[in-house]
Amino acid sequence: MKYLKLIVLCCFSILLFSCKDDEAQRIAETAKAAKLNDSILKVINENWKFDVAPPTPKVAEQIKGWNEWQQYNTELMQKPTGSLNAFRQKSKNLVIKSDELKNNIPSFFNKPQVRSRIGVLNTKIKSLYTYINLEVIPEKRVMALIKEVAHETTSLQNQMNEMIVISEIKKEAGEEEMLKALDTVRMANPENQLRTQTVTPPARPGISNITRN
Repeated sequence: MKYLKLIVLCCFSILLFSCKDDEAQRIAETAKAAKLNDSILKVINENWKFDVAPPTPKVAEQIKGWNEWQQYNTELMQKPTGSLNAFRQKSKNLVIKSDELKNNIPSFFNKPQVRSRIGVLNTKIKSLYTYINLEVIPEKRVMALIKEVAHETTSLQNQMNEMIVISEIKKEAGEEEMLKALDTVRMANPENQLRTQTVTPPARPGISNITRN
């Protein structure tokens, strides 16, 4: 019985020391990660710049009532200060604001190409949020994503501007009326389409028809 108590005491002591070693190692690793992130914070703070040119006047006019877009841009341009947690909270806010961009898109821009670009932008911001919330932050990936978010925001504005430019291209005089008239005829009698396709073009001037014997 005496030996049994001694064995139990030894096992308990070994377990206790093992737990203390694990706890000490965990504390050391946490301190190491915190020290590393302090240096990464300086890099993030210096590079947290979203270089996005303002939209063209015509785009700005079309989106002035799009509150979600205004709120997203305000959030994007406000740089956090202080701790790493401030940047983490900022990335979380950007995820929320980019998610809301899908709401109330102006009817002129509510097209697949714009919704697609919003989706890509949202994905980039969510990736930024994921990486900046890791215990040890991969600073190069975060730096790259900051640039990618700025790029996708600019691309979205360029897409909207392109849609305006295309809509303003003037058709040749009378072309629109002619196309409408043709569409009306085709809708009234679909057989005319087949007849139009099978009409033989007139012979060129100066070329005689050859009569076969």
